[in-house]
Formats: sequence, C-alpha cells, structure tokens
Amino acid sequence: MKEKPVYKTWLRTNKIVVFFAVGIIFFIIALCPINIYLRILAGLSVMPFAYIDYILLYTYYQFAPFGKNFQSAIHDLIVAKVNWNGNGKLLDIGTGSASLIIKAAKAFPEAALTGIDYWGNNWEYSKNLCETNAKIEAVSNRIEFIKASASQLPFPDCEFDALISCLTFHEVKDEKNKTTVLNEAYRVLKPGGVFVFLDLFMDTEIFGDYNTFLNEARSLCTSGFEAVELDTLLKLPGILKNKKSLGNAVLLIGKKSL
Repeated sequence: MKEKPVYKTWLRTNKIVVFFAVGIIFFIIALCPINIYLRILAGLSVMPFAYIDYILLYTYYQFAPFGKNFQSAIHDLIVAKVNWNGNGKLLDIGTGSASLIIKAAKAFPEAALTGIDYWGNNWEYSKNLCETNAKIEAVSNRIEFIKASASQLPFPDCEFDALISCLTFHEVKDEKNKTTVLNEAYRVLKPGGVFVFLDLFMDTEIFGDYNTFLNEARSLCTSGFEAVELDTLLKLPGILKNKKSLGNAVLLIGKKSL
C-alpha cells in the first residue's frame, strides 16, 4: 500500500484532548458520592467544557481530510491566486506540515521552493514531517525546508519571485508589530515579484486597526494590491465564520513595485 502524507490541521489535537479530559473529570466528580455542593458545581462546569469540545471537534472535522477538508481547499485557493509563470523561486512562510508548499510545487513544476517555519514544540508540525510528506508526494527534489522565524528570514534582499503564507503572521511571537513582519517578507521579494498572504488581518487585537494596517501594507513597495475577505472567495460554513476561527481571515494579494 502506498504511503500517504500526513497533513496536520491548524487545530492542535492535544488542545482538544485536554478540554475533553477536563470535561470528563468534572462529569465523574458530579457522579461521585461526595459533597452535594461540589457535585453541583462540577455538574455545572461540565456544560461549558462540553460546548467548547463540540466547537473544537466540529471545527477540526471541517478542516480535516476525513471531514469537509476546508484546510486543503483554502490552500488550493491561495495557490490559484498566485499570478506567476512558475519560473524562479517561491517561498512559503510558515510551512507547517507542507500541505500548501506541496500544492505550489505541483502547480509550478519548474519552480524551486523553500518552506520556512519555527516548528515550535507546542505545534504538531516538524521539519521531518515536511520532508517526509514532500518525499511521498514526489516533490522533495525541488523543496528545501529551513527552520526560521518569519520576523527574521535568513535570506538576502530580493531573493524570491513569489511569496505565499497561510495563517502565520499572527502566530509570530518574537515581533509584536505585524507590519514589521510583513515588511520582512517584502524584503526578500524581488521587484515585480508576487505575493498571496492569508491571515486574520481583521483581528484588531493582533494587527491593530484594520484600515490602518491595510494602508501600511499597501505602502510597503507594492502594486496591484488588494485585500479580499476569505468568505467572499470560499463560502465558509457558519462555524468557521466565527471571529475565533476564520471570521477575520483576509487574503492580501499583490506585486512588489519595480
């Protein structure tokens, strides 16, 4: 049987397990022959954890390959929006388990691709997983994976012809100013190079005032700049429209000025 790639979703399964375990513990306490007030408190605590578990599990189902596979659909959308002939170098910022960059490798068979990620211990991604997936998908000869932060890309100026990124900038912990992180991405893009970035750009707690952020992003040496809400391009189910999920998701699409 042919080995299959393993693409992790954006939801950490350990987070789901923890919430489920806590809910079970409260449920067991509520059934134990102990102090009645403690049992009532435990019983009341079960309900919010059950609700959170439902939200997490259903969202996981929406993203996962065995469910609605929206994560893969979103990656397909990003690649489709890359207006590029495929000749040259492409960088995927925050490559995760390599689902997006592998789709790009198949869409642009002449390109040389690089994927960077910090692959922190709190994620279920790893460089080894990326390399394994690329090998299974028969594109490993054209992809290099490098451990790095999006805030300090280990590349010279104007190195790449195309940039892609999916839900990475808001996760960068070593630089609070996300415009600075975006500017670092633009730094390694060649004049005339194209980019497609998807992130929670409308989340004011992370990116600040949305219009201010867009004006700053637009001013960073780009042309043909547009910002499109994800839901207008890919009709999301109700649960994914939640602000805690993808309700704040926007695609930034453009080209670096010559």
